[in-house]
Amino acid sequence: MGKAFGLDAEGQAILLEAVILGNLVAVFLLPAMMQRFGPDRVAAVSALATAAILALGLVAAHLGVRPGGATTTALLLASLAAGFAVAVLAPVTQILLNNGTEGDTRATHTLQSLWNAGQPAGFVAASLLAGVLIGPLGWSAALLVPLALAVVATVALVAYRAGRPAEDKEPPATPPDLRDIVLIVLALVAFELWSTLGTLRSWLAPGALASLAVLVVAGGLALRGLFTAPAPAISLVPFRNHCFARATLVLFLFQFATTAEFEVLLLADLAKMSAIDLGDRTAIGNIAQIAGTALSGFMLLRRSAREGLLVGLAITTVGLASYITYLWADGLMYVTVTRSIVGFGSGLVTPILFTLALATITSRDHVAAGTWLVIATIAGTEIGLALLNIVLDVANGFGHSSRRGYVTVETVQFLVGLAVAIVGAALLWSPSSQAPAAEQTPPPPR
Repeated sequence: MGKAFGLDAEGQAILLEAVILGNLVAVFLLPAMMQRFGPDRVAAVSALATAAILALGLVAAHLGVRPGGATTTALLLASLAAGFAVAVLAPVTQILLNNGTEGDTRATHTLQSLWNAGQPAGFVAASLLAGVLIGPLGWSAALLVPLALAVVATVALVAYRAGRPAEDKEPPATPPDLRDIVLIVLALVAFELWSTLGTLRSWLAPGALASLAVLVVAGGLALRGLFTAPAPAISLVPFRNHCFARATLVLFLFQFATTAEFEVLLLADLAKMSAIDLGDRTAIGNIAQIAGTALSGFMLLRRSAREGLLVGLAITTVGLASYITYLWADGLMYVTVTRSIVGFGSGLVTPILFTLALATITSRDHVAAGTWLVIATIAGTEIGLALLNIVLDVANGFGHSSRRGYVTVETVQFLVGLAVAIVGAALLWSPSSQAPAAEQTPPPPR
């Protein structure tokens, strides 16, 4: 869409960052929205908003909107809104899932695996279908696929809400301080500006340094509010549960190692791999991730979560080590297999971490817990990208060689993955990391 509306590479990157900013703002504001409107209504409205934004995109494409300042501004705002609406759906639907299966461990584990598998499975299926439609119908036809899915999701969530019994109204809770919410949003905007300006221009540019200063000040004040405010924007209660705290920390660090950008840049910049081959590699890697997720469901049902986690971390670490060899290895088969190894490992690890984190959290704290898990996933990826970009820039500057820079950043990524595997094994191998509720609840009668 960026190309179609006349945006250059930098404009398209900013467009992508607008979507990510919308994601982050939505996740941080989710508890306040849930408190005010409830999960059923938030989920239905978010799906409807997603469908409406995509429909407007189709109309704009059909009318042949011309490039220009107004068009660029509208596209930026639409990206923010789309990122906001889509990000809400993930934690809210997971909260609905856990609330609906509370007390039935087998059902929770099964649906948790299906929920996690749905993301890479949907990505692969939608990408293939959109690719088929773009040929005969043009680029705007790609919007038909997510639009159709958004409509289906809207209908399903509205029907779910209509079929739910009326819930007893709880006494209204104290709303979070508006000042804390403003500080959180300000810190998120500053973070996106810092990472975007640093990546596209220089980490020492005045704009990047100013954004970093605002991030530190606003982030520090927002963090203080979370600890001291009588009604924080997001409750920290879930972190009192050691199982949740450990699993969330490992999930956060795991994103640092598995961010899938630098090996793609290496293959595109140095190996001169075509966009089609890179797309095929990504799609097959996502299929491997689905396979890993399926295995995680089996491991969860067999009460072998810790073993599955260790196997997944080990497999992921092996795959990350193989990325270092991309400068010397050649061939689509090799890079596809290695990407599939990482995909399989991450598909095995992620749902187990989510399940371990939520297993001992009561329904009262599901909103806060689900919010923190999504924050850990998004923030871990974004912070990992920013830090590894800094490593790449520094390595290129000292070595005056792109090859040396990529070897350095892939080596650091592998070492981070190895450290996460060791930390994860140490934190989550103890018996206390196994949710007691999951072990004591008998399976439902057949």
